[in-house]
Amino acid sequence: MIVERTLYYAKSGMADRVLAVRRRASDIRVGLGLTPGVIMTRRAGFADGPDVTWQAEFPDAECHAADLAARQGSPEFDAVRTDMGPLLERFERQVFDSVPPRADAHWAGSIDLANVPIVPERLPFSSHGRELIGFLFRPPGPGPFPAMVYNHGSGVTQGTQDQCKPTIAATLMSWGIAAFLPHRRGYGESPGTPWRNDVAAAFGTEDYDTQLAARLDAESDDVVAAGAFLRTRPDIRAEHIGVMGSSFGGTNTLLAAAKEPAFRCAVDFAGAAMNWERTPALRRLMTVAALALTQPIFFIQADNDYSTAPTRDLADALRHTGKVVQARVYPAFGLTREEGHLFERNGPMIWGPDVRRFLERWL
Repeated sequence: MIVERTLYYAKSGMADRVLAVRRRASDIRVGLGLTPGVIMTRRAGFADGPDVTWQAEFPDAECHAADLAARQGSPEFDAVRTDMGPLLERFERQVFDSVPPRADAHWAGSIDLANVPIVPERLPFSSHGRELIGFLFRPPGPGPFPAMVYNHGSGVTQGTQDQCKPTIAATLMSWGIAAFLPHRRGYGESPGTPWRNDVAAAFGTEDYDTQLAARLDAESDDVVAAGAFLRTRPDIRAEHIGVMGSSFGGTNTLLAAAKEPAFRCAVDFAGAAMNWERTPALRRLMTVAALALTQPIFFIQADNDYSTAPTRDLADALRHTGKVVQARVYPAFGLTREEGHLFERNGPMIWGPDVRRFLERWL
């Protein structure tokens, strides 16, 4: 990646005018089909440095050269330069190459996926005598890569065409992280009894609670098996594998992390949000699992989910235990509880920066 930065040192009293001209330049860039970049001003109370700074990122030298050529060929940009000159004491242009991480780093930085197919490899893996199916997404490059086992919710029914959840995988790939989506027993392309067959009692009854807790506890063994499978692969960094998921996948994330200390960290989106208030046995199972964690965990939900109690209650249970716990309930996402519940799948542009920082530190 190439970063270009321009620094504007204004003459006395001219900083506001410099900012106005720089904004006009960014508007011209948009009209030329270029990225507007980011404009920054020097923070009050800090005397050193430029009054105004502009910065933009480019995936490669060819893109940067094309951007420069578009500016040089623009009469509007010539006018901006003419107007800016008398306002400045000094002007600097800086161009940087981003430095790749060390070969032994557990993070890989930012990757441009514009020309990369977001298509996984379909792979079998074994779990408790079953051959299950999973989908492995790898970032471009030779690897090996850190990885997240990414757990689907209850909607991945057998025969579904909504198989591999490429949105979340692409988000992880853009950070240099591989994603493995296992179809747990009885879901998607994996054999086994569908969860509705094992949880046949009426919702809200004691039998439903008991059956659901048992079923999800058993499913989490498949998540542990998926992590073990990844640790055998030469294209994955065996010591840097985490686990994440939403809804049933969030519950499985928590349960699997408690069972398998080799998972470096966990991100639980909305685990048990649709069941929390009516399932005391499941609440107990998840609370016991949370207290057994040996790795950092991040609980995430949108405020209009079916219930935000799982995030608040589980984070509170861990708050004074010395364990590493992070929790955030984001503002409402969409109009309905279902749209709020799908925050993980549809809102990476909102939660992505927080999760990326969490993974850079703990994965």
